[in-house]
Amino acid sequence: MAFLFAISKCLLFLVVLLLHASAAIAAAALDNSTDLPSLLAFKAASTGGGGAASNNIIAVNWTTDAPFCTWVGVGCSRQYPPRVVSLNLSSLSLQGTISPRLSNLSFLSSLDLSNNSLSGTIPDTLGRLPRLATLLLSRNLLSGLIPPSIVNMSSLVSIRLSHNHLSGSLPALVLLPRIEKIGIGSNLLTGHIPVGLARCSILQKIYLSINKLTGSVPSSLGNLSELVVLSLGRNQFTGAIPASIGNLTRLQYLYLGFNHLKGEISMEMGNLVNLQELHLHDNGIVGSIPILLCNASKMIVLEVSTNNLIGPVPATLGKSMPFLRRLFMAENALSGGIDFIASLANCKDLNFFEVITNQFEGVLPDAYGNLSMNLQYFHVSLNHISGRIPAGLGNLSNLISLELASNELRGTIPRTLWRLKKLQVMYLGSNRLTGSIPSDIGLMTNWATISFTDNEFSGQIPDSLGNISRLQKLDLAENKLSSSIPLSLWNLT
Repeated sequence: MAFLFAISKCLLFLVVLLLHASAAIAAAALDNSTDLPSLLAFKAASTGGGGAASNNIIAVNWTTDAPFCTWVGVGCSRQYPPRVVSLNLSSLSLQGTISPRLSNLSFLSSLDLSNNSLSGTIPDTLGRLPRLATLLLSRNLLSGLIPPSIVNMSSLVSIRLSHNHLSGSLPALVLLPRIEKIGIGSNLLTGHIPVGLARCSILQKIYLSINKLTGSVPSSLGNLSELVVLSLGRNQFTGAIPASIGNLTRLQYLYLGFNHLKGEISMEMGNLVNLQELHLHDNGIVGSIPILLCNASKMIVLEVSTNNLIGPVPATLGKSMPFLRRLFMAENALSGGIDFIASLANCKDLNFFEVITNQFEGVLPDAYGNLSMNLQYFHVSLNHISGRIPAGLGNLSNLISLELASNELRGTIPRTLWRLKKLQVMYLGSNRLTGSIPSDIGLMTNWATISFTDNEFSGQIPDSLGNISRLQKLDLAENKLSSSIPLSLWNLT
């Protein structure tokens, strides 16, 4: 009986404690006395204390003449007395610093201070905001470390600190069970990606590009089954792209460009059937472009330039990727025929095509005029392409830039090219082109750059060149031209 009595006393004591705690929480909810001074402290810190720095709407609008719930950017709850639950102060020309007294806004769930000129550090006291779900501090002048206390924000769903001057390493964000979006790109972060990040099981978007992060891309990231965006470009990552990335079947955007990655594009990448943008450029990736990559039928941007890729491009690339808009394969050692270009006629939104500095061979058939009418950039310079310039290129009415230089092209310039009224850049240098430069060239009034150097053009320099009022660069060197320089050229301001 004595034992049961003791247990009963303990239970009664716990009930009393819970009642006191509940009462304390209720009392806190009914007490908004800390909200006003916290907001005024923020105003004082973020407006520089007056003067020229205070020329923003907060300095004028945030006055005690009106209830703080009516102030610009302040959102309050519907309870009485009202509590501050959100601060949306983006793009308000704020300067100064972030007041640590914001931590007294205990009901705050959303803080948006993005796109201002706030400097100093992120207050460690923000870790005392357990209800905070959204923390947006991007595009400021913040410096120092990301405070470790950030892991105490157990309700945090989205954190965006991009475009600042933050340094140090990434905190152990694994302790944020609800985190879905991490945006800390364009800073000065160093160190490795914490392996434990892969335990944030509902992560959807990771933006860590443009930092100084090192080490390898953790293979454990392949466990983030909800991931839609993985942006790690412009860092200093080494090693191979882990094959486990192929497990991310929901992935739509993968940016690994401008690193020091090696190895091959794994066959597992063919599992990324929802991928829309793949950026692997400016690395040291070797091997061939796997045929299984064509499984990504939703691809919009494929960028693998400036690597050490070899071998042919899959001939069905365009048929497999009908939504392709931009294709970049420049500066590799890709070889074989250029038949795959014909398959790009299936890509009705193709806008940018660039395969310069490779080892492609073959001729450009006239059927290339069937490419997308949206095509603006067609760059195939520095290859081994032979034959004539196809007259069908004149059908690409929206073309802005045409680069065919440093190939083995012969014959004359087809007159159909003068239909390209939007053309601004034409590089035909270092080929074996012959014939004269037609006087029709003066009709191309939008041209800014003309390079016909190192060919076998003969005849006179057309006087009509003086009609191209926007011309900035003209290179006719190393040809067989025989005339005086037209006086009309000196009218090109």
